[in-house]
Amino acid sequence: MRKLILLMAFVSGSSVVVAQQLHFTSQYMQHNPMYNPGAAGIAQKDLIGLSYRNMWSSFPGNPRTYMIYGDFDWEKMNAGIGTYIYRDETGPTSRTGIQLAYSYHVKMQNPNHRLGLGLELRALQFAIDKNKISGSLGNDPVLAGAENKLGIDAGAGVYFTTGKLAVGVAASQLIQSKLQLADVPNAKTGGKLYRHYNATASYRINTGADIYLIPNAMVRVIENSPSEFEFGMQLDYQDKVWWGINWRIEQAWSLQAGFKIKKKIGLSYSYDYYQAPISIFTNGSGAHELGLRFELGKSE
Repeated sequence: MRKLILLMAFVSGSSVVVAQQLHFTSQYMQHNPMYNPGAAGIAQKDLIGLSYRNMWSSFPGNPRTYMIYGDFDWEKMNAGIGTYIYRDETGPTSRTGIQLAYSYHVKMQNPNHRLGLGLELRALQFAIDKNKISGSLGNDPVLAGAENKLGIDAGAGVYFTTGKLAVGVAASQLIQSKLQLADVPNAKTGGKLYRHYNATASYRINTGADIYLIPNAMVRVIENSPSEFEFGMQLDYQDKVWWGINWRIEQAWSLQAGFKIKKKIGLSYSYDYYQAPISIFTNGSGAHELGLRFELGKSE
């Protein structure tokens, strides 16, 4: 059974034509530049952060993601810079990636309105630990292929905010660079980086006493993979403490919370309860996500 699970994990990782290739986070409102390069620096807060995600602990070799990132406002150039470095590990496979984003901030008549036009450059190294699967695959041609492969690609995005309303659309991996580790006979498609499209929206509703309700949504469209729709509601108090709930249609519910220490350090946690594709498992079938971020510069 252990070998079968490892083999399934390998297939899901190496068959990049049928799976989401880019890393993701349940706390997507904390990571706008990751999904949309146009959002880089748009919050006008310089920050660096760390994130860790652990999914489906009941599986041997369960998915884990480590991430470090930064978001910076380049005021003199009317621009923003964002960067993400991450590593995904699932069974015998791993993905190590870096994303660099640049956003030009268009000047608007209303100083509260900000429009970002962004470009991104991505590099992804996909690797296989063949020692973990050789006993299961036997003479499979995959074992004769490379142990790792590097793909470089690019994307673009547009992000607009009024301070209350925020909307954005973006596309990643537009070049669709090749990422094939082995020549598999009779394969219908070759391995490559497939295009990812996403759209996000949120709106801050002031309920009084420095309490805000923030409905939000994200749509992800991925070639050769089912589209994903996520809706959420966040409750924010004085930008110090927040709670949230998200629903990823036909997949999972996510409960989230976070708080700030001395206006400079933010801590966040989310737990995802999956309905699919592993709802038959009653233990260890959720996902835990931890975030830590540091705002740079002087506190207001």
